[in-house]
Amino acid sequence: MIVELHLGPDPRDATLARYLSLAADDSSLVGDIVLQLARAIIQGAIPPGTVINSQDLARRFATSRTPIREAIIALSREGLVHIPPRRRPRVANPSAKEIAELYELRAQLHSLVAVKLAQRSNEISLEPLLPLLNQMSQAVANDDTDGYFWANVDFHHICAELCGDVILARTLQGIGLQTLRLRRLGMSLPGRTARSLADHERLFLAFTEGDDILAGALMKSIVLRALPGVQELVANSAIVDSAD
Repeated sequence: MIVELHLGPDPRDATLARYLSLAADDSSLVGDIVLQLARAIIQGAIPPGTVINSQDLARRFATSRTPIREAIIALSREGLVHIPPRRRPRVANPSAKEIAELYELRAQLHSLVAVKLAQRSNEISLEPLLPLLNQMSQAVANDDTDGYFWANVDFHHICAELCGDVILARTLQGIGLQTLRLRRLGMSLPGRTARSLADHERLFLAFTEGDDILAGALMKSIVLRALPGVQELVANSAIVDSAD
């Protein structure tokens, strides 16, 4: 299947590179292809179930098929691409059960981050979160779903860093890339960004008040509230293509 790709740098690449474990100054061809394909998958330019045509991508990136194959293998390790035996690779298409399990795990982990962060709120500064809340608010005002999504991704990354639990932050980082596409899809639901902003403003208030019980409950609710819509959207957006 031919898809339109936005080739070239993007202002969110630094955030995405962190989830891909790419160095900020990685200028390798394979790294660039991984980054751009991951961005296209996460932002929905390449729907779940889409066959990845290495020959087509080689033409688009003006390269041989070898670096394309290397990039596809790297994306398969990250859970964004599925490589079935004796068939061409496809964008991963998780089942409703797999999505539910992933969201339940995220809800528990993020809730623990929120509890720990609220408990530390009198010891650390929450200032790094304020610019991101402002970006989220501006994105809602501008009806900018992508802008809201990436500011939200950075907000939760900073929360994990501030909570003081290195192992917990690393665990979230490890499953983060698998959930970025699902989170971006959830943000496309009508009214979702406005509701999410209100939830995050209440969450920040719970942090500042040191209310760990409320912070944990809010964070868990933020994650799980999007689950039914995400499952439905994934099912509706998946491509069924048996012609390899």
